Amino acid sequence: MGRSSRLLLAAIMVGALTASVSFAGIPDPALSTVPNVLVSPDGSLEYKVTVVGADGPIDTALVQIVVGAEADGLICWCVGQTHPTIEATTDASGCASFFISAGGCIDSSLVASPPAVEVFANGIKIGEPGIVSPDAVDANGDVTQTPWVIGANCDVALGDAVYHTPFIAGGLPNFCSDMDSDGAVTLADAVTLTAPISNGASCSN
Repeated sequence: MGRSSRLLLAAIMVGALTASVSFAGIPDPALSTVPNVLVSPDGSLEYKVTVVGADGPIDTALVQIVVGAEADGLICWCVGQTHPTIEATTDASGCASFFISAGGCIDSSLVASPPAVEVFANGIKIGEPGIVSPDAVDANGDVTQTPWVIGANCDVALGDAVYHTPFIAGGLPNFCSDMDSDGAVTLADAVTLTAPISNGASCSN
């Protein structure tokens, strides 16, 4: 094999390897996990997005939660909480963790101008979730997408406990009480709701 042939072969091999690595690092929406965005007025609840590519979890991927204008105006944002774009970076397991200080529930299927929220990983859209929170109702007991009054504070109060209780007790399906986005209201959701409700999680709006 001549020198030029060897150089050509080496170039082809390097190109193939580079393409393989690049493809492996591209987030795949079908393999990634994007639950409904979980928020709480005290920022105590962890929300996780897992970014996966062809060869598995992607480390150091930039994950951006972009809240649409309609949802952004309905959510009760705590003072100091960045929005409408919220960012985090994945770890070696492909997991990006967020602790978002806010209140409100946005069912993405009910917004007038969808999507309510878009989630991107390295610039690639991997999901269009909604938003869930222990703080699902206002002082009048209205959920976010009905006439909803954002007061001076975002808080998990008695009205929220009253709202979530029948769904938790009866295992009844309800978007705003399904904290882990598994499609059912179960003991796991009750566990997630317990601390914010019992502690009266709150913040200034």
